[in-house]
Amino acid sequence: MSNVMIFNNSRPEIGLYTRPATLGAEHSLVEQFIDYYCYTFIRNNKKTKLAVFVEPRIESGFPDVVFASYLPSITDNWSDKREALDVYDLKLLSYLCSSNNALGVKIITKLGFSEKQTITSLEKLMDAKLVTYRDRSWRVRELRDVFSLTKLIAVEAKLNDISKVVEQSHLNTWFASQSYALTNSTNPQSETVRTFTRYGIGLYCKGSHFRKIIDAKSYSLPSSYLSFQFNEWIGKIIAHKGGICNA
Repeated sequence: MSNVMIFNNSRPEIGLYTRPATLGAEHSLVEQFIDYYCYTFIRNNKKTKLAVFVEPRIESGFPDVVFASYLPSITDNWSDKREALDVYDLKLLSYLCSSNNALGVKIITKLGFSEKQTITSLEKLMDAKLVTYRDRSWRVRELRDVFSLTKLIAVEAKLNDISKVVEQSHLNTWFASQSYALTNSTNPQSETVRTFTRYGIGLYCKGSHFRKIIDAKSYSLPSSYLSFQFNEWIGKIIAHKGGICNA
């Protein structure tokens, strides 16, 4: 699976930490779904590649699995200065992306950063060739040059009682382009289907095979700083493997 990378262990060198798997029926269901999703992806995608994150540690918890589709050109404009970016820098980058441009004072007010932190993050983003400064305001460079994810799909698994997975699946929409629940229940109740539909959450079920019951609502990317974080994790690991670290 040359077009697929799977991250199921912590990678401290890129700032990625995962939770050790708890073996059991639910874990087995997730592993089977990963195999299914990867097989389907390879069959249907020729222009994008896939990174699979198993229980990555993020601000809101540990989603069971996150599938990130990305363009192979992700490291074309890569800079070794991106290695030093932290959460503060990515939060500022995300804000600039959503606001198109901003004055320094506006950034401090909106994000609650100190003046020192704001200046430091802006300098790091500029050194990394992610933002520019002109006409007395800060702007993100062309988005296609700094962000290469095309889809970011979060999946939460739950055996039988899928009503309990609604809250977590809905929470994942703060960073994912689509959020799904996964269950081994072959016939979800109509009220459950209505609830998932109302919240824009998708649903996969497994009987003899996996079946998508509900399509998840799609959100545009990047939707938050965490969308950028997944982008950076992928870019860093590819840059490390390929020796791509251009100033």
